[in-house]
Amino acid sequence: MGWKSETPRIALRYWLATVAGFAAALALALSAAFAHASTASLLDPGVIVWGYGADGRFHDPLGIAIDPADGTIYVANTGDHTVEAFSRTGRPLARFVHRVTGPSGAVVDGDPAGVAVDRAGRVLVADNAAPYVDVLDLRGRSIARLDIPEGHASALAVAHDGTIFVGTSAGASRVHVFRPDYTPVGVWGEAGADSGRLKDVTAIAVLPDGNLLVACARTRTVIQVFTPGGAYVRGFGLHENGPGNFSLPSGVAATPDGRIWVCDQIRQTIQVFDREGTYIGATGGSGLAPGQFQYPSALASDGRNSIAVAERESARFQILKIAQTEEVTAGGEK
Repeated sequence: MGWKSETPRIALRYWLATVAGFAAALALALSAAFAHASTASLLDPGVIVWGYGADGRFHDPLGIAIDPADGTIYVANTGDHTVEAFSRTGRPLARFVHRVTGPSGAVVDGDPAGVAVDRAGRVLVADNAAPYVDVLDLRGRSIARLDIPEGHASALAVAHDGTIFVGTSAGASRVHVFRPDYTPVGVWGEAGADSGRLKDVTAIAVLPDGNLLVACARTRTVIQVFTPGGAYVRGFGLHENGPGNFSLPSGVAATPDGRIWVCDQIRQTIQVFDREGTYIGATGGSGLAPGQFQYPSALASDGRNSIAVAERESARFQILKIAQTEEVTAGGEK
């Protein structure tokens, strides 16, 4: 692994959480239903970043994370095999090829698809070409691995106390738990489509109260809340038409004011809910204008007043400001 000086060949292979159960016709109908959603009361468009420097464009970015300590934004630029870092204003900071050891033992250019930042400021990378989650220092050097013995790491989240949660798909869909020092704690979750079960985890986020939001591509209840130990609390949203429901949830975030933000790759919107899962509104719609999206693939919050969204089709990311409400507190209480 080292610093990147030239753009590598465009990768043709990429992995996407299963969308076989969702018809292409549904995508058109649902995106049209939200085409006129306004950002005015939910998110204010801000910075748009198209790539690393004038001559470096993103290719199929699938992951994004914000370091809450300093606002650094990390992008998993999957098609270029790179992890890239930007300031909170979009200024390029660092870029490196993510090299991994595949199942055969060979070291290859990886396909980074998910990123998170731990409490020590290290970057966690879920890579489609590796059976583990990589832990990188700020120079892109691998310093530890979180082994995932079953399934495929598809979602990452770091709790307020530093606990690391890894959701999996492609086979066994479960949540693996690690301490801040990267030692495994255990694993929980039962495969299935019913409430309280997991099937193709696409995103994880931590609520202000410490519980976990888990988004799945193939469970009947799309967004589910679990305790850190895996006990089911509640859920909301179905794979059906209409506001408050979803097609393919590709990112989820919780903000200190108690709101829950879910981006949908097929509907090309962000839907917003209160802390109990009651629908508040939607923003976005298909397009290239600020505040619109083209197949949003990941969502991240800085824990304060900003959200970053990576987009596959337009190959960019946006930084958007959250409209304030009367119930903003650090603990998520009025």
